[in-house]
Amino acid sequence: MDELVERTVILPTRNESGYIAEMLDRTVAACSQRQDSFEIIVVDNASEDETARIVEQIAARDARIRLIVHPENRLYAGSCLTGVRASRGRRTFILDSDGQHPPADIWKFDAKLDEGYDLVFGWRRERSEPPQRILMSKVLLGLTRLHIGYRLHDVNCGIRGMSRRYTDALEIKHRVNFVNPELFVRAKLGGMRIGEASVRQEPRKAGVSSHDFGRLWQIFKTVETYLWDLRRELRTRAT
Repeated sequence: MDELVERTVILPTRNESGYIAEMLDRTVAACSQRQDSFEIIVVDNASEDETARIVEQIAARDARIRLIVHPENRLYAGSCLTGVRASRGRRTFILDSDGQHPPADIWKFDAKLDEGYDLVFGWRRERSEPPQRILMSKVLLGLTRLHIGYRLHDVNCGIRGMSRRYTDALEIKHRVNFVNPELFVRAKLGGMRIGEASVRQEPRKAGVSSHDFGRLWQIFKTVETYLWDLRRELRTRAT
């Protein structure tokens, strides 16, 4: 096994060539606030722009940055799984690459991990999104609470922190763009502590949403099937 580093930051990305270089600069600066070792893993999910080429050029100058490219679109959950499997961090953080979550916020999650939590979700107290996205988030939160007993404040915030204990055991079985419910279920089934950290969401700097609002019916149909599968798994393991 490769030597562990103290922290890994995973940046799932798709078609974010307009911002990925700045995102990497900000992430390196955030991680460098402490003397501990770190790595940054960019998981490019079959981008159709210059995202991978830009990251490759930056990684050639900084050995702490790694690029993994998916030859096909594995959706957001697939990118998270790829990053976690490649992580060498004693602690791992996954955050979106579009600038909505400042990389310096990883230290809020790091502090919660210090308290003994294994999985920490973000809670967006301040949000910079159109009203329709906020409404959709509320609906998704309600469905997730109904199906799997999710009692946290936010279910699709794009930043999380994880202990090594959690990442070593993590499975992500579902290929969806809505990964947090499965992360929650894996922690519950593993008897691990789940917490949350308050963050402020900034306006998106690049890229486009993984959710196509022109296909709302299909989105909710997919989410319902996904959440029912997770619910059945929780109930099966409980018996």
